[in-house]
Amino acid sequence: EMKCLRAQGLYSILFSAAVLGFLLQSARAQTVLLSGYEGTGSYEFGQELTRIWKRFGHSEKQLLVHPVKDTEERLKRMRGRQAKLAVIDARNAHRSLGKDLRLRVLVVLWPNWLHIVVNRLSLASPSLELARTLLVHPNAMQAAMVWKSRVPEGRLVWLGPRHQSIETEGLAEDAMLLVAPAPVEELQSLLGLFESLNLASLDGAMLKGIRRQAPWWHKWKLNKNTYPRQNKPLSGLASFSVLVSRVDFPDNEAKLLLKLIYRQKTRLNSHMLFRNLNAGHNALFRETFHFHPRSRIFFKFK
Repeated sequence: EMKCLRAQGLYSILFSAAVLGFLLQSARAQTVLLSGYEGTGSYEFGQELTRIWKRFGHSEKQLLVHPVKDTEERLKRMRGRQAKLAVIDARNAHRSLGKDLRLRVLVVLWPNWLHIVVNRLSLASPSLELARTLLVHPNAMQAAMVWKSRVPEGRLVWLGPRHQSIETEGLAEDAMLLVAPAPVEELQSLLGLFESLNLASLDGAMLKGIRRQAPWWHKWKLNKNTYPRQNKPLSGLASFSVLVSRVDFPDNEAKLLLKLIYRQKTRLNSHMLFRNLNAGHNALFRETFHFHPRSRIFFKFK
């Protein structure tokens, strides 16, 4: 009976060790990427990256996307080794990455264009500073606050409650602000339905005011014919999301990810976010961010 108990005890220890080994192996076989929630660009990017990783990438490791709403929380989890990758916005990248040696920029992502839609029924010329009512998406709040400081008698209207009526009735306000990768499908549809609506360039004084308060914005051009009836390039601002890794992110995985990301740009029917990626944009930030060593090689930084 004693021998039987000893055998059972030994079997229990071996079984527990096997289970623990399996769990540890599973943990090692996963690369976690933190993104925003469903409906955000970072979530869509993560889902598409997961798809191409599974199809063309690392057969021994699984890439998983974990949605985390707050960008600062994503950075906190990265520092706590709860994830290896995260997509973060331009504002937090500008404020946090230059001084945090635990993190590295793997790649600068798509430009998020500050869209200025003007209502020609109520504005004599397509100028944001002539507007007195401004419809604002929450992600354009910084620009809206600069507009309000320059047009103190102006009235801000938040997009949320007005979203459905715009699709059927058009824009009741003088102008609208929205930050997103271009082109935005819903905006293409809106501009196609209502000829009174046009995209406009950003006034020079407004542009300087926004960059003074939020230096993570860059002067940018929107190519002509990006949207309906946009027959010339537009001048304005864009900000860049970034894909961040931990400083100890394996070199071979970084190399594979970079190759997969930029390979998609030239493929037929590639995802819009991947088509908007440009390797040359990374050079704009070579002195601002700490890039992953493999990224510095990939982008040919000296």
